[in-house]
Amino acid sequence: MPVYMEPKQILRPVSSLWITFTFLLAFTLNFIPWDNRVVTFQPDFIAMLLIYWCIHQPGRIGVGIAFLVGIIMDIADANVFGQHALAYVVVAFVAWQWRRRILMHTLLQQSAHALVLLLLAQLTMVITRMLGGGPFIGLGYFVSSITGALLWSTLSHMLQAPQRQSVKAKYEATNAS
Repeated sequence: MPVYMEPKQILRPVSSLWITFTFLLAFTLNFIPWDNRVVTFQPDFIAMLLIYWCIHQPGRIGVGIAFLVGIIMDIADANVFGQHALAYVVVAFVAWQWRRRILMHTLLQQSAHALVLLLLAQLTMVITRMLGGGPFIGLGYFVSSITGALLWSTLSHMLQAPQRQSVKAKYEATNAS
């Protein structure tokens, strides 16, 4: 069976509590004081979540949530005010526009889309910082986008875990009728 024809599992609806919990966890991961050698490889977990939820739940997570989350990140990170907000809004909009195209692909191909979107977020932040008079950070800043793309399939599986119906429950449901 070709890759594009592989069967998809029907997922249960996502609870708002699960979405909120994932954002709280992503904030926690973003704010952990990592070692300077590790921080280069640390992906922007908030951007990854925004991309994921904008693709999978476009009616619930969109540009407004991206702006709000970006303002919170700007305040907490003490960076140029508005750089995260602008980057997250741009990424949320593009992810929302590409969502149907992205969902047609395998997780490996979705990782390539996630890489482009994460690079777009970082490029937006760098340009915003440079327009404010800051220096160019360097190309090492963009390494974390590659790490985020490598983690994309793991993130997708973890975020869909509460939505999957267990095999036992599926078996019992088919035998009950």
